Amino acid sequence: MSMVRVLGSVALSAGLTLALGGCFTSGEMARVVQQPKTPAVRTISSFSEALRCMDRLLWTHGKRDIYITANGLPDATGRVAGGTKEMLITAVSRMSETSNAFRFVDFEPALDDVNALYWMIGVQPNFRAPSYYIRGAITQLDDNVVSEAAGAGLSLPKLDIGVSADQVVSMVSVDLNVGELVTRQIIPGMSASNTLAVVSSGRGADAGGVIGKAGLSFNISLNRSEGLHQGVRTLVELSTIEVLGKLTRVPYWQCLGIDQTNPAFMAEARGWFDGMAPAERVTFTQRALSAQGYYDGPVNGQLDQRTAEAVGRFQADHDLIATGRIDFDLYQRLLAKPPGEGGAPPARLQSVSNAGGEGLPRAQPSPARLDLLLSSDRGPAPRYRAGEALVVRMQPTADGFVYCYYRDAAGTVSRIFPNRFQPDAFVEAGRQVEVPPGVQKPFNLRMDRPGAEETVACVLSHDEIGVRIPEAFKSEDLQPIPGAALDDVINAFATAKGSDARAKRLTVKVLPGTLAQGE
Repeated sequence: MSMVRVLGSVALSAGLTLALGGCFTSGEMARVVQQPKTPAVRTISSFSEALRCMDRLLWTHGKRDIYITANGLPDATGRVAGGTKEMLITAVSRMSETSNAFRFVDFEPALDDVNALYWMIGVQPNFRAPSYYIRGAITQLDDNVVSEAAGAGLSLPKLDIGVSADQVVSMVSVDLNVGELVTRQIIPGMSASNTLAVVSSGRGADAGGVIGKAGLSFNISLNRSEGLHQGVRTLVELSTIEVLGKLTRVPYWQCLGIDQTNPAFMAEARGWFDGMAPAERVTFTQRALSAQGYYDGPVNGQLDQRTAEAVGRFQADHDLIATGRIDFDLYQRLLAKPPGEGGAPPARLQSVSNAGGEGLPRAQPSPARLDLLLSSDRGPAPRYRAGEALVVRMQPTADGFVYCYYRDAAGTVSRIFPNRFQPDAFVEAGRQVEVPPGVQKPFNLRMDRPGAEETVACVLSHDEIGVRIPEAFKSEDLQPIPGAALDDVINAFATAKGSDARAKRLTVKVLPGTLAQGE
């Protein structure tokens, strides 16, 4: 019998004892020895408005439920004692209040111990494994980089007058990077390195800071009760905006007041554009033009005549050459006017038909087309020997929600995507997803019965219909669904309210014989 084997599932039994000791004396009142001299104030950093701007930007670009984690930002200098992890969590929370773009998973064990992650999933079935992690540190602290002092005195027969002034400049730096949690690979380009110059003046114990970035200077106001730690918070917020903006590919520089034509960010946008699949470029353009009233067709990733005409109209109205083609100049102009600007955010999903699919019925016909490329690490008609493991590869032609199920030789059906290691069912157009993920596979789909046939079926829809199928089919991931047949599960998606589901199947043949020992 073929099995879905999950690593790290263990049982945990623990006890907690809380002891309270001590005694109380009656008849005595505590005296107030010292009152605080500094009133409590709400923390408002120099980038509070930028975080709110990021929240709106992520909302309008349809970024939702991206699970991330971090183990804090250690002080590599050993000289700044501050709660940097809490600063990071607060920054992520502020940019997700409305959009729900990011969900922070408070995962305390060392992130380089992947087995600890698998152990956590084993003992906490509801634990949502993060897809990405943020790592970084306070990497530099140089005191008294520049020190200036000046003094003057005047002596008179009956009077001596003296004045002095001093100014000290210190430098503090924070570096952040983003990596994929399962593969432990740092994603190239997803980094931020910012330095704050803290200027302290001795005239009134005042302090201020300057961050130089992309030809601009961000002036930071610090008071003597905040000092260097508020400067670190400011750096953490700026760096978080930058790395998560890069991760989600939204024009975060707009929230920092940086001009769209700044060479550094034009180059970054160019890299995003060049890295997009053709269908992904069309999908982005259709959404943006639809939000601005230039396009009223389906968002299907196809550059048809209606889309080309809408592109031409937009280009003509915005001083671009009206070619009807999607080029970088068009992409950059659309980034300057994000989807949903000035109103409610656009719907991330559009209704489409299942023409050409597996024949699933649909509730609301539409001329749009949605398709899913389903294959394996051995192609679209894979053959394995017993003991070998299958890797499923799927790639949608348009943005949508994907649900994959695995039927073994005995007929047992299990949901393999989304799963606890890949919790988000939403997959962008043109993006290839492997199940199981990463190089170090957290679970295996291993062939066990020679000569048998096994099946993987994936359902794709523009709507999150997985939440509307019957409860009987909502079993825990990577576990058998009691009494379910694969056809029943697929039909449940097809008949769900508002379904536009399209299904694809992958037949896996297990060759006679078994895998020899040591192969």
